[in-house]
Amino acid sequence: MTISHLSTRALGERWSISPRTLERWRCAGEGPRFLKLGGRVVYRIADIEAFEAAHLRTRTDLRGERVGRTKTALLATIEAKLYARIRAKARECAAVR
Repeated sequence: MTISHLSTRALGERWSISPRTLERWRCAGEGPRFLKLGGRVVYRIADIEAFEAAHLRTRTDLRGERVGRTKTALLATIEAKLYARIRAKARECAAVR
């Protein structure tokens, strides 16, 4: 049997990040798609790999620059506003806890 899902802890180990970071991302609507099965959160391998592919970069100085894509100033502005909304939502989620 092949493993088709990872737990929050296993994904955190794969990416060398805290499971708490993944929890915050879920609350803010960031991160890979996940399933909630009987109160347990799992991530499908296909969704993890899709998230990794979508965040592949060629340079560190261009925040949203993905492999093989170019952006106009308008798209960069829209993206900056979107990230600001995501960060605000993450702060709201953190304040609730």
